[in-house]
Amino acid sequence: MTKKAPKFREFISEEKEEPYRLVIISHDDPDDPNETGDLIRSTAKNLGFKCLLSEFVGAYISEESNQLFVNSFPVAKGGIVDAPTAKKKAKDYKYDKPFKINSENTIIMARGLAISGLSGNHSWSDMIKDLEHRGFTIVNTNECHATCSDKWMNQIVFEREGIRTPKTVRVTHSEGYEQALDELDSKFPIILKTGTGSRGVGVILVESAASLQSIVQLLYRENEYIDIILQEQIKTDYDVRVIITGDEVMGAMKRPIPSGDFRSNVSLGSEPVPHKLTELEKSESLRAAKAVDGIMVGVDFIPAKNREKDKPYFIEVNSTPGLIGIEECLKSEGSVTKKILTKLQDRSLWANAWQTS
Repeated sequence: MTKKAPKFREFISEEKEEPYRLVIISHDDPDDPNETGDLIRSTAKNLGFKCLLSEFVGAYISEESNQLFVNSFPVAKGGIVDAPTAKKKAKDYKYDKPFKINSENTIIMARGLAISGLSGNHSWSDMIKDLEHRGFTIVNTNECHATCSDKWMNQIVFEREGIRTPKTVRVTHSEGYEQALDELDSKFPIILKTGTGSRGVGVILVESAASLQSIVQLLYRENEYIDIILQEQIKTDYDVRVIITGDEVMGAMKRPIPSGDFRSNVSLGSEPVPHKLTELEKSESLRAAKAVDGIMVGVDFIPAKNREKDKPYFIEVNSTPGLIGIEECLKSEGSVTKKILTKLQDRSLWANAWQTS
């Protein structure tokens, strides 16, 4: 159906008073609280944007008089969701007021798709696909989420684009650890990762071939379809998380490895500090974000010994990066979240930019 072009006066008024409407479709989980969604919502409201923080569970799109609406259970401060329970009766399942959306003035920020366990839920994924088909700008797209939530696919894309990474191979079956180990050709300890996972879960330091055999067999016993990759360990005292929106770096932080661990996740106790990128680190981070077609992503890398001349080792791109840690780390430089939301006003980043250019 052909959309009517907005009247010029209405267009000018909308641009002045409401740069865009924002819907954050996310999920509140005990192991991954929806704190970033709440941070984005509060920042958007402070900027004067109309914003809805929607819970994936129970969310749906409705249509009335050729207008589309997002329907969600209420999401309270802190990202806590007032969702149905067995103790509530059906008539007590209260939804928020429907939130009107339009592809010409609304951005959909889909944060739930990359959460372990949600990426395989077809109803939620299909809702995002439908919105993409209707011309909405999705941050980030289904394809971007699929690439970033699959560590092996992330590796394939990096290799395809010539982005430097630690040496990485895939274990192809339950008894394939010896072949993978020969192909990796790296000294122990090595890193084992399951194909999906976040916040450092599913990342194991393996000290010997015997340990590798036991871990691989155990993982395959629990899930015969699991993806497992092996990676050389690049010894480092820290790694770097870079937040990128479009073609611009919003901020970067150094994440020291906590004592007694080999992972640098803030959720596992790393205490980040600001990091000044070299020009090479900046340009390669932007290339990594572009490789996965990310609009707003977190790029993780291990710095080279000679940071000015040698490319860093890229670990992954996160399509739903948490912002709490970097917001606190870089608060003296201004709000990273505010920079992101302001940058998203750039219509060249929008999916339907070609229609209005």
